[in-house]
Amino acid sequence: MKTNKILKYTSIGSAAAVILMMAAATIVEKLYGTETAFRHFYHSPLFIALWAVTAISGVWLMIKRGTIKKPATFFLHIAFVLILAGALITLLTGKSGSMYLRRGETSAYWSSAEGFRQKLPFKLTLKDFSIEYYPSTNDPSDYISKVVVSDNNTEYTISMNNILKYGGYRFYQTSYDADLNGSVFSVSHDPWGVSVTYTGYIILLLSMIGFFFQKNSGFRMALKARSEGFSKPVRTVLLVLNILLFGYLTFVIGRNWYRSGHGPFVGTYSVMILMAWLVTVAMALLRKRLPIIQPLGFVLAGFSILVASLSFSDPEANLMPVLRSPFLSVHVLCMMVSYTLFGLVALIGVVGLIKRDNETRSMLRDMSLSILYPAVFMLTTGTFIGAVWANISWGNYWSWDPKETWALITMLVYAAMLHSSTMSRFARPRFFHAYAIAAFLTVLITYFGVNFLLGGMHSYA
Repeated sequence: MKTNKILKYTSIGSAAAVILMMAAATIVEKLYGTETAFRHFYHSPLFIALWAVTAISGVWLMIKRGTIKKPATFFLHIAFVLILAGALITLLTGKSGSMYLRRGETSAYWSSAEGFRQKLPFKLTLKDFSIEYYPSTNDPSDYISKVVVSDNNTEYTISMNNILKYGGYRFYQTSYDADLNGSVFSVSHDPWGVSVTYTGYIILLLSMIGFFFQKNSGFRMALKARSEGFSKPVRTVLLVLNILLFGYLTFVIGRNWYRSGHGPFVGTYSVMILMAWLVTVAMALLRKRLPIIQPLGFVLAGFSILVASLSFSDPEANLMPVLRSPFLSVHVLCMMVSYTLFGLVALIGVVGLIKRDNETRSMLRDMSLSILYPAVFMLTTGTFIGAVWANISWGNYWSWDPKETWALITMLVYAAMLHSSTMSRFARPRFFHAYAIAAFLTVLITYFGVNFLLGGMHSYA
């Protein structure tokens, strides 16, 4: 029992320290630059050690508690350990840098991120470079390099979201010369780290799916919660209003989608309208099981529409080349579904704190949990789909960009609420609801704070 207690506080303490260091790192990066943030935080021995302690103590505690008897739950956590192990392997053995070629030039050399000259086991020749544009505009839709590999004298195309994989190396379109006669490629050589990390992603996805079918899971227990319904006239009015709002938002999204040629996945206006639309879907799906969702949903949908109306982003603007990927819709949809559900949990938390009787608070806590499990899993799925997309587009599945970092912080902060067996405070309804309200601040920082204050590669979102 004493060992379990030590392991519990060790895993909780180290995880909390990791979250605080990540939050601090994003601020330091904004104030003092990326190099300082990586040197003192992301690549520091302390940061790496804290992750290791969190993983080891957490798995050890699960084994001692017999969690291995719940395969989905156990392998869900093992998947995170594999992902962390893959990241460590990438840090220790992976190589990355850039390669510059002029049209007609042949070379086998590239520069590492540290500035060292590296040699490829083959040669590349830049045959051609061109820019594709959206019809009748000067907006680039893609950057395309034609290269020839000396080993087989075969021509390959490297463009945004279309990489060249050859001989254990990966080449990504990064930049180009103003005269369109030169091209810059990102180069990555990390076969082991990527393989281990992707194995973790696959196990994670399968475990999350299996979790919903696992007997006596926290999700199944929470589903037993029921809330008091409204009178029939009130239910009818709420349903009609919901249908009208759903129809209006569907029209707006459809119109903008038709005019722009892409879905509502980029820009504050489009994403907030999408979030409002998702709220109406959630209200329709949950209205019988969780009637309280309907009035709270109108509040959240109204807030989303208000933010959209204050936005200056153009829903019909052409997409940047890097965003022309099938991963865009899946990634953004997963993230926005999770944010929508987190918003509903926060609003339920407000109601939970207003209510005085413990029975109602407990019922509302169970209601929140039934929403929270899919919300955390959707956020996790969206985050790691984004990582795969980043690996395809930028050559690095995790670069500690502020948006990535705060998405991970949000995931860890909300995941804590699912561990009431380890952190008993979450079994107390009042604390649970207060935490749910405070946790929503991480969502607001992830979407609004990063976009408008911290910047980074995702500042266009």
